[in-house]
Amino acid sequence: MKILLVGTGGYAVNYVNSLLSCKDSDIIWEGIVDPYYSACPKKAEIDELNIPVYNTMDEFYKDHSADLAVISTPPYLHCEQSVCALSHGSNVLCEKPIAPTVAEGEKMLEAEEKYGKFIAIGYQWSFAKTILELKKDILSGLFGKPISLKTSVSWPRNKAYYNRTTGWGGKISKNGVLVLDSIASNACAHYLHNMFFILGSDINTSASVTDVKADCFRANDIENFDTCTIKMKDENDTDLYFIASHASDRKRDPEFIYEFENAVITYSTDTAKRVVAKFRDGSVKDYGDPFADGMKKLWDCVDAVRENAAPTCSVKTALTHTRVIEYLYKNVEITDFPRDIIHTDEKDDRIFVDGLFEKIYEAYEGTLLLSDVWDR
Repeated sequence: MKILLVGTGGYAVNYVNSLLSCKDSDIIWEGIVDPYYSACPKKAEIDELNIPVYNTMDEFYKDHSADLAVISTPPYLHCEQSVCALSHGSNVLCEKPIAPTVAEGEKMLEAEEKYGKFIAIGYQWSFAKTILELKKDILSGLFGKPISLKTSVSWPRNKAYYNRTTGWGGKISKNGVLVLDSIASNACAHYLHNMFFILGSDINTSASVTDVKADCFRANDIENFDTCTIKMKDENDTDLYFIASHASDRKRDPEFIYEFENAVITYSTDTAKRVVAKFRDGSVKDYGDPFADGMKKLWDCVDAVRENAAPTCSVKTALTHTRVIEYLYKNVEITDFPRDIIHTDEKDDRIFVDGLFEKIYEAYEGTLLLSDVWDR
């Protein structure tokens, strides 16, 4: 099983570590494509293995082949690089999100059909045992009809986060190419996508959404938004809600409340960061920690190649998320927070909006748009 790794910086270091620690003698790390490889924090360890490094995928494929290409690069490169890998006979594990636009996602679907290979999208919760067991119970009807799902995240980010790698952080476009990098499309994309995934009609599909209402705010000196609220309905009229910010003064990790006819499923610090279903009759089912093995997606894709099977999370699975992100870009104006309530945390080199944290969780509690509570 020959693996190509495209990208070695940022999140890709997780894939580097997994391959460095792999004990499976059948796994061959065939090569690396990364024009910025010299900055990889694991360069010395990789160099000891004499793995060939190339600047472009075309250069790699002139001399090599790969059963699986793992692409962990900026999202605006995902479509081009995934199609390139497929055209050279590789299956693909591409990091989330699919790509900035629906058109690119559809191009990737067409390439899968043309070349007979798969593209998996690396939403790790969609590969996690915890989430898959939960989804199987949902599909079995254990919880009854879904009523509402909501999710919140408060993850402050500093200036270095937005200046990472080649400077695409927080960009709407770069050199004329759409990027659409935002809190909803990148850092917190997993938790937005998970609501769609959970409600899919089978194990590797996601629900579609309608009736999107949203507000998007900006505090950082970036093009796109760093704070948003999104209210939606799925195809079966289930209410969906998402609120997240990079501009609050305190961290509060992802939480969700998924309400069904027969149970309420929660994930938060109150449940010791485990997914727990509490049934109306008082019984409880603990599904465990969805973060338990973030790299399961890699080894699941290796197994999918070996078994000629479909990955749990594919382009088609993840396309609902891309549709929502594109909708926000086309339809929701970004509102700047007033400058007089934006402050600087010199220690962490980041900005924050005074009172935003409290307003996020007031809105979350009431399932309201942030704009609905801001002036209260």
